Amino acid sequence: MNFFKTLGNIFSNQGREEELTSSESGWNRVSSEKEVDEIILSSNHKTQVLYKHSTRCATSFFALQNLKSISEEKIKKTDFYLIDVIGQRNIAGYISQQLHVRHESPQVLILRDGKVVWHGSHHMVQTDNVVRYL
Repeated sequence: MNFFKTLGNIFSNQGREEELTSSESGWNRVSSEKEVDEIILSSNHKTQVLYKHSTRCATSFFALQNLKSISEEKIKKTDFYLIDVIGQRNIAGYISQQLHVRHESPQVLILRDGKVVWHGSHHMVQTDNVVRYL
């Protein structure tokens, strides 16, 4: 397999959606604007993490790989959600509108008590930064 085909497979959507949202990974998929509203409400009882991910972006790929190193202990105490910004543009935009945070990708938003307590994008999307606010 040549280099460009390998690179294309790494960043393609093929089979990755299931990997990203499998029960072992701790990530849940957001499927509607109503669900976004429920996540915001749930942040009054438990910390919520929204991760906006692009399957076409190398920075997103490496950010997600980094976030996968969050400990099981932290994962159990927090709800994690993944939004595919390519396939779910409307949901990604709705999140930005509801939470008053400019849309970027990759981007993490950490919610507590109905508000964003931390958000970061691009190279700020790192386990150390996220864990600080969980």
